Amino acid sequence: MRSRSTETLQLALFAALGAFAALHWASLVASPPVARILLAVAVVTAAGALMGALNRSRLPRPAVHAVALVIVLVAGAAALSVTGLSVRLLWPRNWNEFGVELDQGLSGVQTVVWPYDGPEESVRLAILLGAPALLTLAAALAFWPVRSAVTASVLRFMGLVALLCLYVVPVTDHDPGSPLLRGLVLFALVAAWLWAPRMGRRELVPALVAVAAVGLVALPLAARVDRADALVDYSDWNWFGGKEITFDWNHSYGPLDWPRDGTTLLQVRSPRPLYWKAEVLDTFDGLRWVRSRSNDRTSPLGELPDDPDTRWDRSIRVTVRSLRTDFVIGTGTPYRVLGAGEAVSGSADGTLRRLTEPLRRGDTYTVRAYAPTPDADQMRAAPARYEPELTQYTDVVLPRRGENALDTRNEPGSTAARDRIEVPLRSDDAEQPASPGPARFAGSPYARTERLARSLTEGTPTVYDAVRRVQDHFRSSRFTYSERPPSRRYPLAAFLFQDRIGYCQQFSGAMALMLRMSGIPARVATGFSPGSLNRDTGEYRVRDLDAHSWVEVYFSDIGWVTFDPTPPAAPADRAGQGPRAAPEGEDRAREANSDDGDSPLSDRAADTSGGARGGGSGDGGGPPAGVLVAFALAALGGGVYLMAHRRMRPHGTAEAGLAELERALPRLGWKLPAGTTLLQLEQRLRRAAGPASARYVGQLRARRYGPGQEDAPPRADRRAVRRELTAGGGFMARLRGFAALPPRRRTG
Repeated sequence: MRSRSTETLQLALFAALGAFAALHWASLVASPPVARILLAVAVVTAAGALMGALNRSRLPRPAVHAVALVIVLVAGAAALSVTGLSVRLLWPRNWNEFGVELDQGLSGVQTVVWPYDGPEESVRLAILLGAPALLTLAAALAFWPVRSAVTASVLRFMGLVALLCLYVVPVTDHDPGSPLLRGLVLFALVAAWLWAPRMGRRELVPALVAVAAVGLVALPLAARVDRADALVDYSDWNWFGGKEITFDWNHSYGPLDWPRDGTTLLQVRSPRPLYWKAEVLDTFDGLRWVRSRSNDRTSPLGELPDDPDTRWDRSIRVTVRSLRTDFVIGTGTPYRVLGAGEAVSGSADGTLRRLTEPLRRGDTYTVRAYAPTPDADQMRAAPARYEPELTQYTDVVLPRRGENALDTRNEPGSTAARDRIEVPLRSDDAEQPASPGPARFAGSPYARTERLARSLTEGTPTVYDAVRRVQDHFRSSRFTYSERPPSRRYPLAAFLFQDRIGYCQQFSGAMALMLRMSGIPARVATGFSPGSLNRDTGEYRVRDLDAHSWVEVYFSDIGWVTFDPTPPAAPADRAGQGPRAAPEGEDRAREANSDDGDSPLSDRAADTSGGARGGGSGDGGGPPAGVLVAFALAALGGGVYLMAHRRMRPHGTAEAGLAELERALPRLGWKLPAGTTLLQLEQRLRRAAGPASARYVGQLRARRYGPGQEDAPPRADRRAVRRELTAGGGFMARLRGFAALPPRRRTG
């Protein structure tokens, strides 16, 4: 049994350490609500005081624990409320809505930029709620009423661990500065937490002097080891063989089979967000976009404009994490690579290939490149005059009779004996040759595609306006983002006029094809979207979720410019800070590149620095903030799960199953037009999700309208639906799937 003076000291130390850690957590958002966070600390500290008083009561131990649980739940709810959560959402009948809000917020946390200052209030609130959740957990552990001194010490130490998590998580993802001073304060608070309650008054003063002396001695030592490069780079450790991810960048257009687990592949230090290029697909072979070998031996400077704008010289530093690749990931049109080895082959389209062993974990190199980001006025001013060499980027190949993408015997990239159409380059000349489309495309699977391309681009005053017309067509509500599109004989034609669902391969492939049909040089680029920025290190963390495909369009006197027709579907995009941070060449920075690297385009001296290995910061080595926040809120999620678990009775009715599916589909990213019938939903799910989902809706439809069949379909069919609807989305998608369609209780 602890004395009252000891309890008072412990409460004071808890409040001090809790406030110190919680304010660091709150710094993850811009303009943090300091007063609310401190009030939450006070509420939770008061709960600790009540549990301490409860431990001295004469109530039976079961009653003591029951009352302590009530105190913790009430304090947790109050702390969440004062932090910003609506009290209405804490009532059991609103837990389902709370779960939806929490799910949306946690989804947006995956790739935010710290401190978060985006427009989504659900994301901001999800970040802040981690503080009261961890504070409540820490108080419950530190002050839980137990009689055993050993158990109390163990629980108190676990409470300290929870408070340290409250501090460590935010400073790992967002460095607030002054690490030595903050570390000294943390050291003093932890030392007081561990030793002060056990000491007598006579021992306190010597102890304080000892702690201060040790801290002061440690400061200069810590300053000496506070270096830019790590003494031990744990992020490169490979204990169990590790996981190395590879990609095949040629288009396939089937259901997405890329890894989607949130694994960090690269860290890129760059002064601005760009698209990180792996390979250019320069040929449409009649069915899909692939890379030909015609560009492999071209000069890296062969497609640069005659007078490149040196403001668009870029220098990026890439550190490889979990990616294994023969391609040297760069940006724009690289003209120099430092540190990637001697045997690197470049080409005019910007593809860099390592001719010896592939790049793998720990490799670090620097790429100097020309990557223009012009604004709309600059692109409108570009004349429609092209060099003859660019005609290769308006070629379109038609499939042979009977050939289709479903036949696995068709070798991707083979264009022999196929009809190649050379579309004339667009020109400002009034006597420009007529497009060959109406005659040459007639009777082919792409006749309708060519007519659509002409209808969008004819009469546009500039190349830029034509490109934007085509891009806006894909950004409209006609098309839906889905990673489970159906396989078709002619995938891009089916995407444009039949299914209208797909992911980046369909969007970029269709846009590039339509631009070529309009006489505008275009090609498909593959690699990665910018990823998430750590503002303190200036590095972009690139994950497998950022694997992407986009379009490059050539503008005279400017060069190849990036356009991205894929609608923003990633969770971070909803937060306004996602991977499409550098869209369609709009130069948001409006200032010259601040790189001081050498460039043959700017007439500066040759580079004499060498490439280094393992120089990236440790940002990519830590766990994603979204996962950590989700862990911190696990207790709250358990309540939401239990409530959802009870929503369907052991023998749920078909009516209940339909209501549940109607709630689940929007939460999993499915937009259902008003008036959608069950038969239409069944047909759509068969195309876009899979047969199990369609069968499940069919069973619900039959049970709803059929006589004597009111029970919901079997549990196994419902599990199959959850698997199909979340396939390819990674861990967070599966987590949302379990929240939307929680496992049903066993019967019997």
